[in-house]
Amino acid sequence: MATTDEFSKEMEQLKKDLNSLRSDIGSLVTSVKDLAGKQSDRVVDLAHDAEKQVRDQTKAAGESVEKYIEERPLTSALVAFGSGFVIGMLLSNKR
Repeated sequence: MATTDEFSKEMEQLKKDLNSLRSDIGSLVTSVKDLAGKQSDRVVDLAHDAEKQVRDQTKAAGESVEKYIEERPLTSALVAFGSGFVIGMLLSNKR
């Protein structure tokens, strides 16, 4: 049967183990926070890069449309008129 001294020693060891576990969990939490912060920064950077890429592509497309309109003003006007006419017909379709 376990004596009081053995029980006390086991309790002391258990306390040490629990303190060690607390310390390990604290370190783990800190590591997870750091990793989450780094991943968060990475996601923000990727979003900014994607935004810049979309902005650049949109600007290039707009410049291309402007150039087309300057080179072919009559064709552009007819396309705009035709598109407006078709959209107007679709929106005012009274059946």
